[in-house]
Amino acid sequence: MKRTSGLVATVLGLVLLGVGCGGNGGSMMGPSAPTSATFMSVTPQGGATGVSASAPIVFRFGAAMGTGMEQYVDLHMGDLAGPTVPMNCGWSADRATLTCTPQGPLSPHTSCVVHLGGGMLTQAGQVLDYTQYGPMMGGQWIMGGMMGSSHGGGPWGMMGPGWRNANGSHGMAFAFTTA
Repeated sequence: MKRTSGLVATVLGLVLLGVGCGGNGGSMMGPSAPTSATFMSVTPQGGATGVSASAPIVFRFGAAMGTGMEQYVDLHMGDLAGPTVPMNCGWSADRATLTCTPQGPLSPHTSCVVHLGGGMLTQAGQVLDYTQYGPMMGGQWIMGGMMGSSHGGGPWGMMGPGWRNANGSHGMAFAFTTA
């Protein structure tokens, strides 16, 4: 009987050790570990003030992004219904960082909104996930009530699939104000 109790205690101890370590060699995996299709950051963050009128806008992603995804990045003057500002955008060598520079300096003391499409895809075809870091970076889902009557003067209904997210939004907006 002592042998059986000792064996049960040993097995139970090993099971608890495995659960405590997450079953993967002791490394921490959990809700805070980003998936490969995660939106990681934007500079300037939503809510930023005093942003340089000539500063680039930089986006980081947790995976290489698909070809053409830069077309789902807009910069609006004022709000989402405001005109879009032409930008030059370029990817890092690993396609995980997108740097966009307005083609001319932005007006001083002006509200601007960066709009990222909700259906952006990685090179592997995964839809970009904004839920973990988007709100932490000051992002707001673009839902029906915030959209106004148009997107940069055009109808919302005419926007392609790269703008639409499965949650019903048209992506995420990050508002900031220039210096």
